[in-house]
Amino acid sequence: MKRIIISGGGTGGHIFPAIAIANAIRAKVSDADILFIGAKGRMEMEKVPEAGYQIKGLTISGFQRRLTWKNLLFPIKLTASMLKARSIIANFKPDVVIGVGGYASGPTLRMATSRKIPTLIQEQNSFPGITNRLLGGRVQKICVAYEGMNKYFPQSKIILTGNPIRQDVVKIKGKRDEAFRYFGLVTGLKTLVVIGGSLGAGTINQAILKFVMETADNGNLQILWQTGKYYYENIKAGLEASKTENQKAGIENIVLLPFIDHMDLAYAAADLIVSRAGAIAISELCVVGKPVILVPSPNVTEDHQTKNARALESRKAALLIPDGEAIHILGKTIIETLANEQLQTDLGRNIAALGITDAADKIAEIALSLISPGSQNQNRKSEIVNPKSIYFLGIGGIGMSALARYFLSQGATVSGYDKTATDLTDQLISEGMNIHFTEDITLLPANPDLVIYTPAVPADHQEFRYFREHEIPMKKRAEVLGIISRNHSTIAVAGTHGKTTTSTMIAHMFRVAGVETMAFLGGISNNYGTNFFAEPRNNKVAEQLPGKARGSFCVVEADEYDKSFLQLSPSIAVITSADADHLDIYGNHEDLKKTFAEFTSKIVAGGSLVLKSGTGITPLNTGDYSVYDYALTSGVAFSAINVRVEDGLYHFDFAHPGGMISSLVLGVPGKFNLENAIAALAVGHLAGIDEQHLRTALRSYQGVQRRFEFRIRRSGMVYIDDYAHHPEELRACISAARELYPTKKITGVFQPHLFSRTRDFADGFARSLELLDELILLDIYPAREKPIAGITSQMLLDLVNLKVKKLVLKDDLIRELRNSKPEVLLTMGAGDIDRLVAPITEMLSAQIV
Repeated sequence: MKRIIISGGGTGGHIFPAIAIANAIRAKVSDADILFIGAKGRMEMEKVPEAGYQIKGLTISGFQRRLTWKNLLFPIKLTASMLKARSIIANFKPDVVIGVGGYASGPTLRMATSRKIPTLIQEQNSFPGITNRLLGGRVQKICVAYEGMNKYFPQSKIILTGNPIRQDVVKIKGKRDEAFRYFGLVTGLKTLVVIGGSLGAGTINQAILKFVMETADNGNLQILWQTGKYYYENIKAGLEASKTENQKAGIENIVLLPFIDHMDLAYAAADLIVSRAGAIAISELCVVGKPVILVPSPNVTEDHQTKNARALESRKAALLIPDGEAIHILGKTIIETLANEQLQTDLGRNIAALGITDAADKIAEIALSLISPGSQNQNRKSEIVNPKSIYFLGIGGIGMSALARYFLSQGATVSGYDKTATDLTDQLISEGMNIHFTEDITLLPANPDLVIYTPAVPADHQEFRYFREHEIPMKKRAEVLGIISRNHSTIAVAGTHGKTTTSTMIAHMFRVAGVETMAFLGGISNNYGTNFFAEPRNNKVAEQLPGKARGSFCVVEADEYDKSFLQLSPSIAVITSADADHLDIYGNHEDLKKTFAEFTSKIVAGGSLVLKSGTGITPLNTGDYSVYDYALTSGVAFSAINVRVEDGLYHFDFAHPGGMISSLVLGVPGKFNLENAIAALAVGHLAGIDEQHLRTALRSYQGVQRRFEFRIRRSGMVYIDDYAHHPEELRACISAARELYPTKKITGVFQPHLFSRTRDFADGFARSLELLDELILLDIYPAREKPIAGITSQMLLDLVNLKVKKLVLKDDLIRELRNSKPEVLLTMGAGDIDRLVAPITEMLSAQIV
């Protein structure tokens, strides 16, 4: 039996996350013995027993920041609390202690660390309190909700998990009608929900009162208004006085409450929310996914609410109004926001993209991992690595399908859902997986051991909701991959482009060398016809390794989308590129690069980082691992020299810190592939693979499907298909074709992927597409997004400076190509353009040249 102490409280912002963590631990370890330690007289002494957990109280209270006689008692209370905490810990004998903030957390964690008991801090705010800052050097792990916390805590201990939230509060789908009935709201009106915390917010209340009194009621707006218990009577009196003075002024439809006891219904009713910017409030609002105006409280330590709010504002996920300006401009901002449907849509979508629903689950996993490596590994093996029945939501994705193949190879029954049937899902079905393509809970298997889902699955998906409501264990793909890979020496390849090719090259090298290797790839290897494989154990190379990556290997593509790669703990990490991308997630290029830097902090002690020169990434914790740069030019640790092209293939010498391997031949064309090969060779060299195996593997490498893949190569006709969907990827693809066929006319068919990416990189796309001789542009593939006003393929086409360019419907593309008879054809894109590759190949193959 595992024994866990959770300490802290004082406010709901500490108590409810603590209970959420306890519930998550119980879900993983049903017989876990959990004890809370709180402060006597505080609300945790009531709320924790209501949640079904035992609690013991300390006599601790806070230190007043002003001169007061109560501070004279503080040292006495602190000493008594530390002695009491020591006694509780000695009697309970916990395996791990978790501190969530609040008065009781400090003495408890101090006593636990002094007894060498594994400890964890859950820090909710962007600016931690002094107690947690003092304890940060003593505990094993620090789970945080904001980036940049290395200013306060040791970077090696920080794990970005998000804040635990009350699941019942954020389950709002399908509750709007119930909410209107519960609060007595009027159907058909826009609903503004105002919340300032359980005690209220004076500035927000005064600003809303001014807005109500000065806004003519047009009958289209109603307000659900939580004033807080300290302000309720005054606001109520102010409203009544206003109506008495002028019956025609002011908004009529107002539901005024001192406290909202069903926040899920309030969120469900809302079209727009006005709120303070406390850590837990923001965490809930991100999951709720409604447009929000934040008015941060200035009366908090280091103004951390403003920092919280700015983190959302920078990602266009919320509007921010300083407290000092709220009375004057909050009303005007409300009117303008409610009048702008596109702004509401953008705010809701952007804030929802930041929502983290599994923070409690992550923290529970981390806490349990501290107890005992042996027992926790066994727990992971039984619960995650070897489930008997597993279900995938979004099984047709390239990363999901690799995981599905892994679990099938482990003997599990694998089934799943995807939106559309593809060649890949057909292959999975033929391998023995049960897959359906209709969103229908009647098609689900009974009680799967585990559900794995992709972030692309919306929260209102019927099957997703069903699994959540029935409390069936669910994990994101990235988390499961992280758990599996921890049992191996992991080689993780990250980058905004180049990672699929590089990771596939590395996996091929290890397999050719006979090293025990498992590979989760982001594309279908042409050498093996799959995106997952596991090689039987053969340690003849692994035994030669210099201690940095000994044993069996797991090669994985480390995906930066949704910050998934932060789940990995690589022995060797590669970063191939860090160009601006996924700005719907990161907000700006600097944030993306900071996250890549955070990825480097996950490298295990004694490991290695292989970093492309010029990426702009500043690695973290470089004293713990070795850093090597690489490039096509000299002056770096790994490079290609004496490069020449013969028969369309690159011949070169590979320079490394220990010398040189001469006369290598890369089996696929393209300068970008040569650059990827340098990274792959660097990893092979660091892992101890001998020269002959590296040489053989490089020459026999056949590439990846849809990565500059030749579909037709004959006299008079060349057809190449590529996954390129970023301006730099398009540039690399078109330039490679131009290098191979300098005298040929190059025609490109491009399908833009995502409205947001097209908007963010429109000029970059245009400049890259201008490298073509002819452009055929398809409509934007939306994937997970809704249309954005003004962002269309026609808009992009107008930016491209080419004489021969046209917009073609997908259904008309075959006819267009049949008539145009291209010399060198490129199809490019990450949407469903891949469904056209086979018909195009068939049509062009039938043409007489």
